[in-house]
Amino acid sequence: MTEVAEKVDEKRKYYPFHDGAKPDAVVVHCSDPRFQEAFGRFVKEELGIEHSAPIVVPGSVSSVGLELVMPKHLKTLKDNVEMMLSMGKEPRLILINHEECKAYAKLSGFFKKAVHLQQADDLLRAAMLFKKFVTIPLHVSVYMARIDRTRPAAEQIYFDKLV
Repeated sequence: MTEVAEKVDEKRKYYPFHDGAKPDAVVVHCSDPRFQEAFGRFVKEELGIEHSAPIVVPGSVSSVGLELVMPKHLKTLKDNVEMMLSMGKEPRLILINHEECKAYAKLSGFFKKAVHLQQADDLLRAAMLFKKFVTIPLHVSVYMARIDRTRPAAEQIYFDKLV
């Protein structure tokens, strides 16, 4: 190695590469930065998923409720879920929505229901759709991330299992 390469190497920070790792589950959740740490910790600590394949989309599964308005979004989500499931150890899918979702709030004019009801319906409908579309037997779990503002900021988010 040259002296220049050694100096560059000293300044770099390296991270783990898990060659050969296969996802324990595909996890679909929102891209809202306020929830990322909670999503990651929940998946790893509570669900025991070591190697998840996250599909991070604004509004999570909101495209299910907007199928007629934005059909390409739903097709893209479906294709991505199917591809990642095919790479996994087992056909396990985790779907998560969250309270105070800005993507759902922005899309609320398209919904006939209150946002929180639409989110729950979309999660349940997405679970049924994926079970129907995916050609292998699929285990789907559905969660809603909730905010408890009576607690300190470091522990305000908790997860309710819907299915």
